[in-house]
Amino acid sequence: MSDLPQRVQELISTPTREQLFKIVSTQEAGFTFSDVYKATQENDLEVSVTSVQNFLRALCYRGYLKERNIKETKSRGRSTIHYQRH
Repeated sequence: MSDLPQRVQELISTPTREQLFKIVSTQEAGFTFSDVYKATQENDLEVSVTSVQNFLRALCYRGYLKERNIKETKSRGRSTIHYQRH
């Protein structure tokens, strides 16, 4: 993970966040919050919905991910936002 920008490395500060980052980094292009959360459950990673959502937002803020709202007619939510790696 040393090839990541410093601003992203700082975010991966605990073993749980490291596992969560690995899950995010292996997702196909155009994944949603639900895809990531389901993957955490499949990998027996005990993490809250809020933690996953905050982690994805933090990765967007740091420029690792980009948000795309795919349903303009609906309010922003977990199922209407797709994430892509930058």
